[in-house]
Formats: sequence, C-alpha cells, structure tokens
Amino acid sequence: MNPIYGKLTWEEVRDADKDRVVILPVSATEDHGPHMALDTDTVLGTSVAEGVAKAAPDEVFVMPTIPYGFNEHHKDFPGVIWIQPETLIAFVTDVTKSLAHHGFRRILLLNSHGSNHAVLDLAARKTVIETEIICVSASYWNLMSDRINEMRKSPTGGIAHACEFEAAMYMHLDPDHIYPEKAASQIIHDPESRYFNLDLAAGGSRAMLMRWWSAQSPDGTMGDPTVADAQTGKRFYEAAVEETLGLVREMRKLPILKRVDHH
Repeated sequence: MNPIYGKLTWEEVRDADKDRVVILPVSATEDHGPHMALDTDTVLGTSVAEGVAKAAPDEVFVMPTIPYGFNEHHKDFPGVIWIQPETLIAFVTDVTKSLAHHGFRRILLLNSHGSNHAVLDLAARKTVIETEIICVSASYWNLMSDRINEMRKSPTGGIAHACEFEAAMYMHLDPDHIYPEKAASQIIHDPESRYFNLDLAAGGSRAMLMRWWSAQSPDGTMGDPTVADAQTGKRFYEAAVEETLGLVREMRKLPILKRVDHH
C-alpha cells in the first residue's frame, strides 16, 4: 500500500493497518537569510518524512505537509506567512482528530520549525486527551543532536537558523535554490550564559526568550552557513531519517493505554 496518505483511496484507508504511524510534517514559510528560500523548513521536514516512508513503506503513512507555522516574530522580513498559535493548535488538532475518527492510533507531529515546538506539544497533548490515541510531537533535529555535533564544522552558535545544518541539508536536497555566495556568518552566542543557548544541537536553552528576529539578526540568519557543504548535508539528512525512523518504530511498540476515571 502506498505510504503517501494523499495517494490512498477511501477504500484503502478503510482497509489500512491502523497501527502504522501517521506522520504529519508541520513547517513554516519564512525568511532564511539572503542565501536560502522561504520554503526551507518545508523542504527539509517533508524530505525527512518522505525518507522515512521510503525506508519503511509498510510502517508509516505520510500526510501532506502543513507549510505555515507560528512565526510572527519573523514578519519584519518580507515573505513570512504567520499563523497564530491558537489557530495552529486548533488546525492541527482537527487533523489528528480526523485521523483518529478513521481509526488511526499512532500519530507523529514532525516539526521542522523551531517556534512550532511548543505549539505542537500542546496539539499532541490535546489529541491524546480528546481521543486517547498515541500522538507524539518531535522536532527532527532534537532526535539527532548528538549526531549533528559529531558531523558539524561550526562552533556552538553555528547551528540555529539558516545555519550550517539547514544550509547543508538544502544543498543536498535542492541545490538549485540555495545561494551560498550570499551567505554570511551570524553567530549569536554568549559562552558565559548558563541559561540562553541559541544553538539547536549544543544542549538547548534552559530558559526561553524569543526576541523579534529583526532585532537580533540583520539579514535573518543565525548561525554559520558559510561552512555548509552538500556532502555533510547528505550525512545530516540520512541521520535525520534514521533517527526519525527509530522514533517511529518505538512508537509502534507502545501499548494503547485506556484511562481510568477514579471519581
């Protein structure tokens, strides 16, 4: 059976293995510096999900990607499309409840945009509360942070947004629409800080402060895309697929637990 959800017929949905993990990629349309396209998060997240489907076609269904996210703090840069967090939570939860209605029991909200993380966490929790199925949210880079650190060239602060990591993966996946000659390093990291770490792979922040993007980055870049290359991007991509597949397989083993109301 085709692992791409949109290619199924209604009869195939009726007869499908409802314990396959349904992957719903959620991304964003936003600035990624002068060297990268607005669809960066969408291309990367969709490609990871499709890579999992190719590697394990009998274990997943991949939903059409939601290409818009919670990113109003980027709107000073032309091209950004932002969705309010309450709207995105409601929209994603309507999708997951639709899947649950059709009998699917395991859903992965696969995030590829940083500020969606908290939103999708809430959407996953609401889904579990309202349907009692398994719904997990994960940002794909968090699944592979140790492997990113093994492969990276940039120091702490070099992987954040339109950075070495994203630029390298995009070079591998869509080399015709990235412009490395326009890239500049914009590392914003205070090594003396115990609480604020603006690097996706180097431990993460203990506390969260998200400023207006234009106030902290002159061109929308945060990190060092100048050291990115397609060969490393291929390794990043393959690691992302492998670690996401690992999560999928663990989700498939989880029991469906029924709530117990002790009133």
